[in-house]
Amino acid sequence: MLPPWELSLYLLASLGFHFYSFYEVYKASREHEEELDREFELDIDALFGGLKKDPTDFEWSFWMEWGKQRLAWLMLGHAAVSQMAMLLARKMQHPELCSLKDSLCILARGLGRLLCWWLLAELMIHLLYMHAIYSSARLLGTVSYWTLGGLALAQVLFFYVKYLVLFGVPALLMRLDGLHPPPLPRCVSTMFSFTGMWRYFDVGLHNFLIRYVYIPLGGSQHGLLGTLLSTALTFAFVSYWHGGYDYLWCWAAFNWLGVTVENGIRRLVETPCIQDTLTRHLSPPTRRRLHAAVASCSTSMLILFNLVFLGGNQVGKTYWDRIFIQGWPWVTLSVLAFLYCYSHVGIAWAQTYTVN
Repeated sequence: MLPPWELSLYLLASLGFHFYSFYEVYKASREHEEELDREFELDIDALFGGLKKDPTDFEWSFWMEWGKQRLAWLMLGHAAVSQMAMLLARKMQHPELCSLKDSLCILARGLGRLLCWWLLAELMIHLLYMHAIYSSARLLGTVSYWTLGGLALAQVLFFYVKYLVLFGVPALLMRLDGLHPPPLPRCVSTMFSFTGMWRYFDVGLHNFLIRYVYIPLGGSQHGLLGTLLSTALTFAFVSYWHGGYDYLWCWAAFNWLGVTVENGIRRLVETPCIQDTLTRHLSPPTRRRLHAAVASCSTSMLILFNLVFLGGNQVGKTYWDRIFIQGWPWVTLSVLAFLYCYSHVGIAWAQTYTVN
């Protein structure tokens, strides 16, 4: 729908923004390394030539430490027992089960992907001390705007890669057992809406919420107010599911608002009157650009609200103050321009690869 050169330009700009902002985070990490080391006790290991490591992401540190001690052996034991059981079942007239050769191919490909994702996650926390800087309100309030943007991208992308590992391990075991796990998370750099984030990041959680929370509460069967109430109670359940802390209630409420506004705009745009007006006065490429412009605003709020989830209310407040209050108008408009490029890439990705 867009000229190839224009879409390529948006893709190159998006990649450039990613890499340059990461470089700024890397410089800030090196500049404040001693201060962060005194405050958070950065780890030293031999994985990347003795580089210090940011240990302040509790979930990653916990699972990696427990994985080394117990989880890896439990997983290997499960895989061995399941394959022996499948061999026996195949001999007992179940030829549809995977052969041992197929299982070994699945295992080799899965372990290769897991190793790449794990190395990428470890490289990120060795080069970019984003979690430690997020834990320092003073540093977060003084770093440059490029560094601030890079920290946000690094934080959400690390979260994505972390869950490729944490979700990838049980998904691999399910495939070895002949089951079909939910798809792994979609890259957050291609997300351009609240609806897409909730639908495609944690597909298993989304399916669970729809089937066991949203639909039993009435779903969309009881009019607009019933839909709003069912959605609000579903997000309240999600907040409670994650711990029910104050910042999680804020995060859930903001996401409910984002999903509600997006669905309201979508319904408005899908009315015949608006559809006819857009089709009559705007060409398909212009409609795509308008979609990306609206999506850039949604994406800015999506990132902001999910930074509340990842860093707490104070982190969200710092970003709001620095980007949208102190940085108005030029910083705000620059961020929206960057996200406009990201949105074009995300829309093209969704239209090309998303299977409903």
